[in-house]
This record gives sequence, structure tokens and C-alpha cells, in this order.
Amino acid sequence: MADFIQKLAAEGIRLRSYRLGNHKLPCPRCSAARKKKTEPCLSVTVFDDRVKWDCHHCPWIGGVGGNDFHPHHRKEVRMFNRPARVENPRRPDKLLAWFASRGISAATVERMCIYRSRQWFPQIEAEADCIAFSYEWAGVLRNVKYRDAAKNFRQEKQPEPVLYNADAIETGKDLIFVEGEMDVLAMIEAGLPNAVSLPNGAPDKPEQSDKRYEPLATHAAELEAAGRILIATDMDGPGELLAQELARRLGKDRCWRVRFPSAGDAQTKDANECLMDHGADVLRECVANAEPWPIDGLYSVDDFADSVWEMYRGNGPQPLSCGLGPDFDQAFKVMPGQFVVVTGIPNHGKSRFFDQVAVAMSGLHDWRWAVFSPETGTESHIADLCEIKAGAPFHAGPTMRMDPEQLSAALGWVRERFAFIDAADHTPTIDWVLGRAKAAVLRKGIRGLIIDPYNELEASRPSNQQETEFVSQLISKCKLFGRVHDVTVVVVAHPTKLLNPGGGKEPQPGLYDISGSAHWRNKADAGIVVYRDYEARKTIVSAKKIRRQPTCGAPGQVEFWFMGQERRFEAVAGSYRALGQAA
Repeated sequence: MADFIQKLAAEGIRLRSYRLGNHKLPCPRCSAARKKKTEPCLSVTVFDDRVKWDCHHCPWIGGVGGNDFHPHHRKEVRMFNRPARVENPRRPDKLLAWFASRGISAATVERMCIYRSRQWFPQIEAEADCIAFSYEWAGVLRNVKYRDAAKNFRQEKQPEPVLYNADAIETGKDLIFVEGEMDVLAMIEAGLPNAVSLPNGAPDKPEQSDKRYEPLATHAAELEAAGRILIATDMDGPGELLAQELARRLGKDRCWRVRFPSAGDAQTKDANECLMDHGADVLRECVANAEPWPIDGLYSVDDFADSVWEMYRGNGPQPLSCGLGPDFDQAFKVMPGQFVVVTGIPNHGKSRFFDQVAVAMSGLHDWRWAVFSPETGTESHIADLCEIKAGAPFHAGPTMRMDPEQLSAALGWVRERFAFIDAADHTPTIDWVLGRAKAAVLRKGIRGLIIDPYNELEASRPSNQQETEFVSQLISKCKLFGRVHDVTVVVVAHPTKLLNPGGGKEPQPGLYDISGSAHWRNKADAGIVVYRDYEARKTIVSAKKIRRQPTCGAPGQVEFWFMGQERRFEAVAGSYRALGQAA
């Protein structure tokens, strides 16, 4: 045990006693940077021959001793650079005068630890005098962002992704999201200190990268506990793109849109411009008059006019290829926010098929997914996804299995793009699953949710409720979640036992054959049937229902080969047939 104590001390872990069993203490890796510095988030378990630990706040896991601990299985821990504080920061009269011209007082500049600096800017390949904006959180300086006179920006190298003015986030209190540091300062000047901004501003065009929104994951717990989210981004194209993505991730049902006034034909662009042109009273009035994000209730055409024009220009939500070839694209494309039901006879490959869709869309569109798959099991589901990504079997068999390097690469790829919802110790409800999925939208930016299969949720149906009513409510909740977060929800549901009086080949099920209710067919935006023809050694995938035709495809079927060595489905070229059309 003395050897263990020494090794634990080297990791910063010091226990009051080293008796066998579980111990709780603050984490030496993350607790110092947290508001609740004394919270015992590190779980340490002492065995006869080993010690293991796992932090429930940061991704630190480790152990010493024993034969079953493998250090290379540790979760990745990201390391960030913490800039040193500047002693006696300079705030010359010229700096304060510039801020005063923007309506920002010297008191606010000092309060927010803003100062003059000189830094290298890669945009001009030279040093320049600049303004330094300090990114503080929980008493720790996490980042510094610099702005020169030409409005070039740079940050510290490898900074921790945090929001500007992150300490403004309070449980149950309104939070204002603006586009930049100057807008945060404008809100503070107007007596609205509960304002934050992302360090990288707004996107110029729709983007797939998740990097801009990493601070949302850093502050996920605090943001989830906050009250209303008042989105006050710029009144231009990039500002609207940022507003839409913030509302999607934070939940449209809790978001309100702040709009700035027009002066004649000129639109006030942002909070700082509003403060300069109209004064603090008008800025406060804009925030007070924020409008609830359109989600339900009664609205006028004007509430949706901008979205209709965006659709007309081809800038609205667009259907996306599943990545399984042009034949399947004719039958079915994914529209963000859809509710998709998938059915098929057990062991005909419906789960595997949509796993491949998820992997393909992750590669093609950089989508991220949450998966609830209790029937398969999380470990087995991860192995299946690794097979599809690596194009090689996970298990030993007639075909050479993937080697450790392939598995390691596939695990890293899946880790970045998939989150898993696992109710190991209780019967989950749809509300519980959607609650975890909502957290995955905020933390990972997921665009798709797979529930496989429905019958694992059916066990939570109250005894006094008919299944058809239960199914109707479940679908309604899934569709509301999809609309609020622009997340495509895919539910795999088994069919009832099909009648086959003549024996022989099993008949192909339809959407009305799904167990539980006709609502599966009636309320779905898209309905897919996966059927394996064992005699022809082909898998037939049929789009039985497409609500938005022809934008999202046309009902029809496509034939696939299952390539055993590659562990993937491959469409038979030219096999698309409209429903009712003979092959």
C-alpha cells in the first residue's frame, strides 16, 4: 500500500485514509477552476491490489496496480494554456477616450480588466498596439483576446473555450447572448450585466464545424440551470445565423429574440451601436421587449416572413443525402427536424442499416448523433459503428478482423461524433431520453437522435393508458423535440407478427404493421421498411411514406447488397423503383 500511496500522491490524490472501498474528494485536475471548489467530484476506489479513480466533472480516469487496468484506455484530457495576469495593466487616456466614444465608461473598462497591449497579429505579420479583453471565469484568467485598430483579432494559443463574462451566468436568471465583447460592455453600461458572448463571433455562412460553439459545452451545466435566454446578436446575416444556432442548442422553448431599432432607413446593427445612437434607456427597452422565439401559439405572417424568404433563396433547411448513393437519395433524404420511423422483421438489418446512415452522414455532413439502444447494448453498438467506419469485422471470423490500430482510429472517430444514452439501472421514459438528448444538443451539437427500439420505452407505459394513446403522445414529444432543436429523430419499431398462411418467404411488412398503433404511419414525416430477401441475398429498403415530396424524395424501394468483408450495405446501381412499379 505504501507504493500505492506514493503513486497516488504523484497524481495529486491524497486520501484521509486508505481503507478498502470508495472515497470521495475534490479533483486535483479540475476543482481549483470550478465555482464549487470543495465539491467531492473525484471517486477513488481502493482494492486489495489496486486503486482506481474517476472524476464525474472532468474526463479524468486512471488507476494504479492490478492486472486489468490499461493506461491507454484513459479518456482524453484536453490541456489548455492559462495566460499569466499582467501586472499593473495600462489604461492610457487614449484608450479610455476610444471607449468613451463608444459609450463605455472608464469604470466598466476597469471592471472588465481591459487594458492596452502590444501583440503579434498574423493578419498583418507584424506587432501592433491593441486592446486586450480578459476572459475570466470563477476567479481564473482563462483567455485573452486582442483587437488592433484595423479590427484584426487574435487570442492566446490553445485557450480554454469559455464565454466572455461567463460569471454572469446565474441559476434561474435571464441571460443575454450578444455577438462580441463590445456588445457585452454596452449591456453592462446599460445596467444589464447578465450578458455573455462567444469568443469567435458569428459565422459568415452556414458551417459544419463545432469549434465556434465549444464554450457552450464548457458552461453546459450553468447554461442548463439558467432562466430565459435573450438572444441579442447583430441584425445582419451572420448575426441571424448565430441566433438560429444558439436557439437550436439552448432550446427554442426558452429563447427570446432581442431586436434593435431602425433610425429612418438605417437599421441599428448591435447593442453597442444601439447604446451610441439611442442611449441606455432604449437599449434596456429593447431587452425588455424581447419576443418569444416562434415555436407554438398564434403568429402572423410577419413572424415567419424572413424564414420564407430564406427558403425562397435556397438558404433555409435543405434535405441532406444519407450518403448511401444516388438511388437511395431518390427515395429518401433527411430533413433536419424530421420524425422518421423505421421498421422491419427482426434480424433483417434495420438497426445496422440506420447505423450506416448515421456514420455516412457524420462523414458527409459532419453530423453528430445521440443513440439510445438498450436492446443492442452500448458496448456492442459502439463495436458496430466501429465496424462500419473501419470497413472490417470487429470479431474474429472467416474475414480478418480489424487490427488494434484500426480499432483505435475508429473509436476516436466515433467518440467525436456519437453520444450514447444508457439507462442501465431503470426503465426509461421518453421524457428521460429526450432530456438526455437535449443535453447532448447543448454539449455536442447533435443533429440526429436514434431510439432503437421503441418497445424498450413501451415498458414505461402507465397501466391505465392504452398503447395507441401512449404511442401518439410519444411521437408528439419526439416531433416537438425535433422542431425545437432541429434534430432528426429516428425511432426503430418492430412490426406485429405477420400472417403467412401459405408458409415460405416471410411477407414484407408495411407501416401499418408496426406494433402498437396506426399513429406510426399517420404521424411520421418519413417511414422506412428494411426487408432482407434471403433467396435473392439482397436487402430491400423501401421509403413507404415521404411527407415532403419531392424535396425529401419519392416513395420507392432500393436494393442493397450487404458486403460482409466491408461490413457495409452497398446500393445496387439503378435499382430504385417507385412504389407499385415492377422490378
